[in-house]
Amino acid sequence: MSEMAVKRSPDATRPADTLTMTLFHAALRRDLERARFLLENPHWLSPRRARSLGRMLLWNMGELRRHHEGEDHFLWPLLLERSPESSALLDAMEDEHQAIDEPLADLESAARGLVAARNGPQEVLAALDVLEGPLRAHLEHEEADGMDIATRVLTHQEWKEFEQRAWAAGYTPLEALRFLAWICDGVDWNPSVLRRTRMPVPFWRVMAGPLSSIAAVPGASVWAGTPAARIRSRLTPR
Repeated sequence: MSEMAVKRSPDATRPADTLTMTLFHAALRRDLERARFLLENPHWLSPRRARSLGRMLLWNMGELRRHHEGEDHFLWPLLLERSPESSALLDAMEDEHQAIDEPLADLESAARGLVAARNGPQEVLAALDVLEGPLRAHLEHEEADGMDIATRVLTHQEWKEFEQRAWAAGYTPLEALRFLAWICDGVDWNPSVLRRTRMPVPFWRVMAGPLSSIAAVPGASVWAGTPAARIRSRLTPR
């Protein structure tokens, strides 16, 4: 019985592949870069696009909060249990989250002002300037060191179970579809990435592949019709 279970679930024996973390970080960096372009070049921002940009930033920051809460509540405690010698690094991950909280809230406040036309691009850009440095530093630290622990001490099955508990649980089908479109946007689905995702080819052809170009689709993207739509997700190698 156990041998059959192992055969049916190779993820129970292979090390965790944290590509989903990389994809999330890449999508976040991509949208912050796109937002910065529009904020620095406000002639691309009609009042309608400015409101849409504000709403997009609020959605991005909400997803970032969800992402960090999932790590704080589920991932770091699990990694600490498996790797007590990594406690200093895992404490640093939580400290970096806390350091980001205030500038994240300030960007949300500025984005709400953009939606309500209470402020303009410069106020949002100033808030983005404060957040982006520590956020990017944290993402790089997490990818280089935090995920190294995960690949050493977790199986891929355990990683997928963590993702389900921490991030996927609670999404409605519509929310899940929006998230899928967001994370696929701008991805170069090269053979290496496709192999790591183990994505069925029909799904890639019908869904993930087309979604990689959604930024250029009028009516489906705040970026459509601007040079920001050409900014792609850049996956850091692991």
